[in-house]
Amino acid sequence: MRRAMTLRAQLLMLQVVIVLVLVCTTGLVASTLQERQLRDAYVDRMTGVAQSVARLPAILDAYDDEDPSATIQPIAEVIREASEVTYVVVTDENGVRYSHPDPEQIGRRVSTDPSVPLSGHVWTGTQTGTLGTSWRVKVPVFGHAADDAAPAPVIGTASVGILESELRADLTDDRGWLLGALAVAAAVGVLCAAWVTRLVRRRIYLLEPEDIAGLLETRGLTDALRSQSHEFANTVHVISGLLELGRTEEAVAFIERSGYGGLLTASAVAPGVRSPELAALLLVKTITARERGVVLDVDDASTLDPPTTPEASSLHTDALVVLGNLIDNAVDAAGPQGRVRVLLHVDGELLRLRVDDDGPGIPANLHHQVFKAGFSTKVHGDREHSRGIGLALVRRVVDRRDGEVVIDTGDLGGARITVELPASASASASVERTPAAVGTRETTS
Repeated sequence: MRRAMTLRAQLLMLQVVIVLVLVCTTGLVASTLQERQLRDAYVDRMTGVAQSVARLPAILDAYDDEDPSATIQPIAEVIREASEVTYVVVTDENGVRYSHPDPEQIGRRVSTDPSVPLSGHVWTGTQTGTLGTSWRVKVPVFGHAADDAAPAPVIGTASVGILESELRADLTDDRGWLLGALAVAAAVGVLCAAWVTRLVRRRIYLLEPEDIAGLLETRGLTDALRSQSHEFANTVHVISGLLELGRTEEAVAFIERSGYGGLLTASAVAPGVRSPELAALLLVKTITARERGVVLDVDDASTLDPPTTPEASSLHTDALVVLGNLIDNAVDAAGPQGRVRVLLHVDGELLRLRVDDDGPGIPANLHHQVFKAGFSTKVHGDREHSRGIGLALVRRVVDRRDGEVVIDTGDLGGARITVELPASASASASVERTPAAVGTRETTS
């Protein structure tokens, strides 16, 4: 299985993305606001200049001269240079220029529509004229009223503008500081993200998500096993008390009512299995399976000698857990009138346990999930709390012993689960391995 991205990389990446998105969004908003403020500032300046020109007595008196531009052009150029705008253009009521930065344009009609200011209103916007595209303001020039009751007539226009290129240059200069500040903010944000990531990782003891999931699955598996152990201990105490009182038949009846099997007979179900614990387990499982209408066969090739060393005893104890749970799951899968076959033998340094059933089998997409605690394909009933534990226990034993488990399709047509347990357990395996999948291998035929 390919290892997913580490938690540290995920946390750092997510925080960096968040920081960059926020910085870029802030920069975009700030840049937009900055441009708007700059344009508003220019509008205020150009409007003030245009209004001053339109009301200047010298300009108004020059309209009555034979050559108005002789007076208006010098005044307009002085005002243009002083106010640092691109142009100050004054026209008559027909839109003919009296002033312009290019003297050759004087006496010619303006290239843009002057109807708005000539109607007595102020106009603001972007237009393309003889000097290029510019951000401009146009105001009406009002003459002297014939009498106090009559409105002042519009005798011309005053237009003030600044080239868009100059405006963008000013904006770029201001944005340089903004971009520098945003870059510093992004760098600080990334460094803080790295520090937070390191702090979080240290707080969770450098664990990855699958490690945390494994721990939660274990502190849950432990609770289930504790409740089962308590229930089983009470049962054993009752059986022990009945045997001490010499009431053997009552003890057997109690065992039958408890669902742990019936009367054990002397007939051996596995002649080659001479391990007392495993032989007894197979005998009990055969009887309980028969009570449920399932035929449990132990392959004649099954052989296992009694344990002679502490390591062998430990191996047989683990084999009891594995084999008991595999048989229980197989009997459940087979159902009434079903069949289960068991094979166990020693192959070199490995104890191999194999359980087949004629049930529906295990779908390939569930081969990995069936070993997770709490996962079950069975219909939940009164024992819902105990579902999904058996194969999880099998996996834990396999992990601890650094063994292997394989899911396949057996000769009976259903699932075949083969477990190989090394004779000596790896003490470090249960600590260093992640419980999600290490130590197990699932395959399909």
